[in-house]
Amino acid sequence: VGSHRQPEPGSFVPSCQQVPAATILLLLIYTLGLARSAPSVAASELLRTCVFPFVMALGSTNCMTAYSVDDNKQYTKRSVQQLLCVLSLLAMCKIDVPKLTDFRSIMTLIYSIAVYFLVALMISMNGGRIYACMATSSPLDKESRNVQVHMKSEHMESTNYDPVTLAGYRYLVCEKIDDSTSKIGCRRLEITVDRIWSCDEGPLGTSDGKLLKEVCLSFALFRLMRRRFFGLACPESKLQKTRDFVLKGLLLDYESAYRVIEAELAFAHDHFFTGAAFGNTELGMCSILLGTAKAVIYPVTLLASVKDFCIHRENKNSSSSGLALTAILIMLVLLALELLQLYLYLSSDWAKVQLVRRSISGNVIMFGFDMFYSKLTQILGYWQNKIGQHAVLKDLHHRSYIADTIGSISGRFFAEHLGYQTVSSRSTNFPGPKRIQLTRDVKLAIARTLRVSDGHLSNGAFSLRRNAQCGLLWACQQDYHTSTMLIWHIATEYSDVAQSLGREEQDDVSLPDRTVAITLSRYSAYLMAFAPELLPDEELDSRIIFEVVRCDAQNIFPKEVALHEMYRMMRTCNLQPSDERILIKGILLGRQLEEIRDGMHWKILADVWAEMVLYIAPSDNAKSHIEHLANGGEFLTHLWALLLHAGILKREQCSFDEETTVTLEVQPHLPCNTLIS
Repeated sequence: VGSHRQPEPGSFVPSCQQVPAATILLLLIYTLGLARSAPSVAASELLRTCVFPFVMALGSTNCMTAYSVDDNKQYTKRSVQQLLCVLSLLAMCKIDVPKLTDFRSIMTLIYSIAVYFLVALMISMNGGRIYACMATSSPLDKESRNVQVHMKSEHMESTNYDPVTLAGYRYLVCEKIDDSTSKIGCRRLEITVDRIWSCDEGPLGTSDGKLLKEVCLSFALFRLMRRRFFGLACPESKLQKTRDFVLKGLLLDYESAYRVIEAELAFAHDHFFTGAAFGNTELGMCSILLGTAKAVIYPVTLLASVKDFCIHRENKNSSSSGLALTAILIMLVLLALELLQLYLYLSSDWAKVQLVRRSISGNVIMFGFDMFYSKLTQILGYWQNKIGQHAVLKDLHHRSYIADTIGSISGRFFAEHLGYQTVSSRSTNFPGPKRIQLTRDVKLAIARTLRVSDGHLSNGAFSLRRNAQCGLLWACQQDYHTSTMLIWHIATEYSDVAQSLGREEQDDVSLPDRTVAITLSRYSAYLMAFAPELLPDEELDSRIIFEVVRCDAQNIFPKEVALHEMYRMMRTCNLQPSDERILIKGILLGRQLEEIRDGMHWKILADVWAEMVLYIAPSDNAKSHIEHLANGGEFLTHLWALLLHAGILKREQCSFDEETTVTLEVQPHLPCNTLIS
């Protein structure tokens, strides 16, 4: 089964992809057993014919090699499985070479040769899968070493740089390859980003030249990002040149910047979870040729099966006819899958990188394929361009009944019989996340905030000072990042409910700000609920804080309460400023924002959320970000990669001087009565 980058988190696509991989080897062994015990020679031959498509399907051109990052470490297990498969085939398909006396003996000889060819073919294709697993499980390969050594001296080789034209940015795209245009002979060279972007010859000089250059830039950035997965140092991160690359170059066209990052993460997905990386090795062309050969062998075997089907039908042999028909259907399906895999690879960005590599090094591309597969349309896009959403108040009493049932049964069993209890509460089993389209306004707000801040991240405090709202700074001074986000999320939901009920007037100017604020606020709540491992706090701390807030809200607001009644309770009930509950702090902040008129509070919220989402993006937990790529990816991973290439690996600790420090004492004095549930 080939790579599919677009499943939604929580969907069944990743699980369904594992079914063929887990069952195809069992089907192979079962079919070999049936061939041994077949009632007739014809049936045995048909079953043997069915074996080869299964074998070749094990090593599809662009097949999945892993379903989690840790699966790549099991390449030894895969090698043993493939060896057993080869030995079984050799034992099953041993054929004596007959004397070439008639047409039948000649066909038998051709069949014998085809058998051993297919065995070698299987070894070659599955060797590519094993290579892909080995390359992604260790940083000690030649590729990682070359990138690490190159980046230590890259800034010294190019002191003059231009972040717009990328002159001086000698990021490695390809390793040293033979340059057939060199008069010295087989001279070794490096293909770097600046060289590609300054080249206007060959495919780079066509109408697709800009796209090819962006793809090569994405590939170079992917190679740099791969070091973070293995915890390697990034010596270029401290350079002003690195920060200028993103802030003064890439973000000049924010749509292009997101395209580059999306393609980079697509490379990362394919590298860690598919065999596509094998196509960029020295044996990559062999992989494509073998895939083409398989696409030719399938129809030949199919025709043979059709012939057998016709013969058995004439002889009125119903059992053999059924087997022949089954073989035909199986091979039709596998032929379609193989052609699809071959097309997906030839239309992929991996093939485009190889095209540029061969073009710049002067290697002739056979039969003008450069004009062919560079024009192929990608069937599958990079990502769905969707963002997860969760609202603590609106989704407060919405629950997943399946999760509730399973959780209550398993929880009671473990608690009563094993004495084991989790930190989960009854509030944990909320329904799956909603996903909405990521709008242009949200992308633009993030890009603009990053450029305005010049790469100095803040949890919202800088934007509050810029908007002259120092009285709200107390909401940014919490012990945990999760607490800060929840306070601002509750306040944003408070403002949204007030707006929906017509308590506040809204003009067209504040509408984009409201969209940005609500989208990013609910995305932050989604991360806390469904992906806390991507947040700055410890995962357990984030889960506990989030569950405590949900429990408080469920205890305060009855299940049957409507939104207008919930708003009335939050707006009119007396609160005491000394209450340390996060929910109460969020309501207090919402009341403060409600006092800001003319829609300015939506601009404040939009600016705060854009800063806060950027603030939580840097992370050393590269493994979790990569793991999420297998389930469709997260918008936060895009921002993590963008900040990584700007040299922003860690978030800055916000410092508040004496003039701007605001504590709880400056909050509006409210009656000292508690909100009673």
